[in-house]
Amino acid sequence: MQELGGLEEYTITLAMGLQQMGHEVSLLSTAWVPPANQYLARLRQTPVRFYQLPKWISLPASDWTTKEKILNGLTWLCIPLILLLGLAIMVAKRTSPVDAFQSARNWFRGHAMKRVIGPDWRKPFVRLMLAYWKATWQPNVLHIQGYTTSLLFVIDWAHANKLPIVYEEHQTPDPQFNWWQGFDKSINKADVVIAVSEKSAEGLRTICGVTRPIVVQGPLVPDPADVGFPVRELAGGDVQVQLTAIARLFVTKGLVYLLDAFKAIKEKHPGASLKIYGEGPLREELAAHARGLGLDSAEIFAGAFTSRDELSLIMKQTGIFVMPSILEGQPVSLVEAMAYGRPIVATNVGGIPEIIQDGENGLLCVPADSICLVKQINRLLENSDLRSKLAEASRRSYEQGPFRPLSVCQNFLSVYNSVLNRT
Repeated sequence: MQELGGLEEYTITLAMGLQQMGHEVSLLSTAWVPPANQYLARLRQTPVRFYQLPKWISLPASDWTTKEKILNGLTWLCIPLILLLGLAIMVAKRTSPVDAFQSARNWFRGHAMKRVIGPDWRKPFVRLMLAYWKATWQPNVLHIQGYTTSLLFVIDWAHANKLPIVYEEHQTPDPQFNWWQGFDKSINKADVVIAVSEKSAEGLRTICGVTRPIVVQGPLVPDPADVGFPVRELAGGDVQVQLTAIARLFVTKGLVYLLDAFKAIKEKHPGASLKIYGEGPLREELAAHARGLGLDSAEIFAGAFTSRDELSLIMKQTGIFVMPSILEGQPVSLVEAMAYGRPIVATNVGGIPEIIQDGENGLLCVPADSICLVKQINRLLENSDLRSKLAEASRRSYEQGPFRPLSVCQNFLSVYNSVLNRT
């Protein structure tokens, strides 16, 4: 579980909802999760049983920072071997001792990382954890929350152990990303495949070669009105409006186009502000891009929020919710913005057009187009009546849609029962 993520929110909300309905639920993580993680902290307050790899296995097997520390230690231990290799290079290539040692060191570190330290070694340990879980928990069904190819090996394990499988893919397959090779060999071992949108279901059939029955199920988001949040209370007047994006700092989220757009927006509307909540591998690259545009990166990149109370405060401060993704499944954060009654500007990718109709309950843009983002966001900045209208419509779409935990849990129970009745 990441520090902040829609998949994490979705998974624990489903687990807790099923538990509240009287079912016995356990949740497994293929990596160690820090105790302070907001999702694990919430899960610990419920009877849901949590299984994970221990820290001493998970971090060396999969955490890149830990792997670099291991590499540094191994390099230090192997200095005699590196010196011998450097001597051989110096003699063979007639180079200086310093250059020869550096070349030997780089060769050693590169091969050690590529062949020994760098690969993700979790799979055999996860299989052991699954075997222990199956023996102690004795599950009726395994519901896998997948993202591209990361958990296909769990399908293979469950199929080999004759455990009924519901596999849910949280991304929309797209041929521009080389993530789907060999998908059909594993995914068709599942009893039922869940797609998060009709667009995702189409991609699973045509790109991933899924032949198993596919059920479409959108996100589930608790209603903030249940805890007293004034969902129809908008932030910002006509002059100062905060644009908010909640996303992992990853290439598919299209944040570079939002930064480009915000530069032009800021020139016309100096009172507008932008907050991006999330962490990820592109943080430094995106921050540098913002600085290159003359923007205040420290002000824009607010990091990951750590609780639903903090999310409520963020939404209260949000005048316009923006999602500039170039690839999506059915984003939980978008449905959260609808639940909080925020006006929305999003791209028409993945399952987004299935819940946001342009001009009715939000505004849509083509992906990877900062000019379109500027146009649509400026429309809302310059028209408070339109902002209020779309805010009301987005909240109404949440209220009328299949997004509340109870209805989603009941739908999944029917899926589980259909699988069990066939096995």
